[in-house]
This record gives sequence, structure tokens and C-alpha cells, in this order.
Amino acid sequence: MNSKIIAVDFDGTLCENKWPEIGEANEDMIYYLRKRQAEGDKLILWTCRVGDMLRKAINWCYNYGLIFNAVNENLPEIIDSFGSDTRKIFANEYIDDRNRLISSCREKSNMELWVENEVRIACEHERKASGTKEEEQDYGCACFESALKAYRSLLEDGHSGFSIGMTKYILVRMIERKPLTPIVDTEDVWSDARDRSGHRGEVVNYQCKRMSSLFKYVYADGTVKYRDVDRFCGINLDNPNVSYHSGLIDRVMEEKFPITMPYFPESKPFKVYCEDFLVDSKNGDYDTVGILYAIVPEGYKVEINRFFKEENNEFVEITEVEYNMRKHCCGCFGASNNDCQRCDVVEDDKENESK
Repeated sequence: MNSKIIAVDFDGTLCENKWPEIGEANEDMIYYLRKRQAEGDKLILWTCRVGDMLRKAINWCYNYGLIFNAVNENLPEIIDSFGSDTRKIFANEYIDDRNRLISSCREKSNMELWVENEVRIACEHERKASGTKEEEQDYGCACFESALKAYRSLLEDGHSGFSIGMTKYILVRMIERKPLTPIVDTEDVWSDARDRSGHRGEVVNYQCKRMSSLFKYVYADGTVKYRDVDRFCGINLDNPNVSYHSGLIDRVMEEKFPITMPYFPESKPFKVYCEDFLVDSKNGDYDTVGILYAIVPEGYKVEINRFFKEENNEFVEITEVEYNMRKHCCGCFGASNNDCQRCDVVEDDKENESK
């Protein structure tokens, strides 16, 4: 493999620009360059510093483990190639805080000007709300400016219209740690998770290397099941602005929507709408759960209507009649046949079930 020549600036690149002093070290950049040099690439320090200021910079870099192959001059093999030490340093890569990509040297479109103005207005609003001054760091403004950089990058790459939409879709999946291609059940995509086995009756389970929320369960009879712990989120009808995860919801929804391979996870989770309430005060916060319906990732509603009560420290399924009796009877239920003559709602439910 041919080594590459990297020319790197000092002030503002290897360290914070505090000229003529030396600013705080850019340790990420230093680590990166040391790694590249260890892999065989060659480093040239290319800086405006001269004399004593240059010697201080070289010594400072040495203390951080950076030893350059050349300083403000070309490498010997380059001098031989050109016949002299040209004024411009030859390199395969130039790293400088004032670099500008050729693709950015273009006339801005009306859309880009509009976006820049929107970001400016948003940052002004953010600073006014937070009370930060123009020269001070503001978290909200930093996020707006990062989004602007990403947008400019798309434009510099020549994207527009459909390709921007496609790139956005890919970027969102990457940010949300969703795989970009379907996961296939092959040996190389799983890591052994035996230390967490047995909780769902399985002999052994595995965790997916490409998607940490995906698990594979292998049972004694050879049955294989898959579970994506981020696939379903519960929403309580009494508090619809907060979502939560529940093993009971996962169990019910996995029966109705099992994962099969190849698996390409949806961009959005299933939103599962539930209600819960307490019948017996000794059972804590709630002891009865209704899993009513789900909004699937495609946006349409699917009826679920599964009902459960707590019994012997686990949730067991009950009929809708018993569920409504527990919900409306205010503690007057309890007969062995789950009957209650005082509750009209129960009689109505029984009549509906018989139809």
C-alpha cells in the first residue's frame, strides 16, 4: 500500500488559534495524525510560524507524540521529482482550519439563501430566549448551524429534489441506528448472549451485531423466534404524550406481528394504545391492563382488544366481560362465575359476546 503525504497547519488546526501563544491542543486531530503516521503515512508541518515561534510549535508537537517528516519544506523524494524544493508544499491531503472545498466555490441558490436566513433568524431567537451573547456558545444555535452544514454538504455534492429526499431517508435511519439493508439470519450477524438466556423460556439467545435491539431466541424444540425491543411502544390513553416499553405489550404484539427473516425494521415503531387501572389496592399501581389498538408504522389502525389481570405476580388473559366488570364495578365483583347482577354494563357485554 502506497503511503500518503499529509500537510497539516498548526494554529487553529493542531491547537486552538491563540497566536502568538499556543492554544489548547486539538487532541482528536493529534490522535488521528499519529494513527495515520503509524499506518505508514508521512506528515509535513506547514505553518506560517518561523524562527523561535516555529521551534516552540515543533517542541509542543513533540510533547504530544507528533514527529514530522518535514517542516515547511517538501519531502526529499518530492524535491527529487520536481528538481527543486517548490514554494508550494506537495501533499496528497491538506489539513487546515481555513480550507475551502472547490465545490463550495459557487453562486448560492435562492433556496440556500433562504435556508441561511432561516437559520440566522432561528439563532437570533434562540440567543434572545437563552440570554447568550453573540460570542458565547449556544447549544441551540450549534444545532441549527450543524443542520446548515449538512444542508450545504448536500448542495455541494450536487443533490436536489429526489436525491435530497433519498439522502435524508438514509441519514435518518443512520441516526436512529436502523440498518440500511435487510438483516439476514446468518451466523456472522449474531453475538452470543447466553448470559441473558432463559428469561423467555429459550435455551439460548443471540444479539444482532448490526442492530443491538434485535435478539434471536432458540428453544429446546428447535423453534426460533426474533424480538426487536424497540419495535413497539406503549401509549396510555390517560397520558398520550408519554410512551413506554412493556414486556406484556411485546408479547401480545409479537404474536400478531412476528418478525421473519430477512428483517428490515420499520422507520417508526408500532404505537400500542392501552389503559390500565387498579382493582385491588394491594397490587400496587395497577393490576388490570387493556391492550386496545395499535397504529402501525404505515399509519393505519389495527384493533387488538386483549385484556389481562394480575394473578400470582403475573398477568393472565381475561375476557372483555371480566375486564369491563373490573373496570366499572367498583369492587362489587368477585363471584366465582364472575357474575354481577348490579352491573348493567356486564350484562350488555355478555349479550354482545353471544351475538
